[in-house]
Amino acid sequence: MVDNPSDFGKRGQSQQEKAFALANPNVLQGIAEVERRLRMLEERYSNLERRSQVTEENMLSSNRKLRAEIKLTGEDLSDVKGQVADMVEKLKALIKELQGFARLEDVDVIRKYLNLIEPLGFVTQGEVERIVRQAVEDALVQQVAEQREKL
Repeated sequence: MVDNPSDFGKRGQSQQEKAFALANPNVLQGIAEVERRLRMLEERYSNLERRSQVTEENMLSSNRKLRAEIKLTGEDLSDVKGQVADMVEKLKALIKELQGFARLEDVDVIRKYLNLIEPLGFVTQGEVERIVRQAVEDALVQQVAEQREKL
C-alpha cells in the first residue's frame, strides 16, 4: 500500500519503477486514491456482511419464535375445538330434555280444562265420610225425637 507517493519506489522495486514513480507523481496519487477507496469499499462490504449476518440471525430467531407461537396457537385451537364439541353435546342433551317438557299450547289446553272442571270445588273422601256421618247422626237424632213425641 502506498500512502505517500514518495514511498512508492522504496519497497523493493526495480529502478524502472522507481524512475516511473518519480516521473509521474499524479499516477502515484491516483493509485493511493484507488487504494484508499478500495479499503473503504472493503470496510463497507465487511459492514454489510455483518449486518446481513445479524439480520439473518434475527430472522432465524423470529422464525423460531413464530413457530413456537403457531404451535401454541394450534394447541389452544385444539382445546377450544374440544370445548366446543363438549358444549354441542351438552346443548343436544338439553334440547332433548326440553323436548320432553310441555309446550305453551299444551299448558293452555290444560289450564282451560282445569278452569272448566274446577277441581277445587270437589270434595275429598274424608269430607264425604264426615258429611255422611253427620247426616246419619242427624237422621238418628230426628228419629229418636219423633219417637219420643209419639210416646
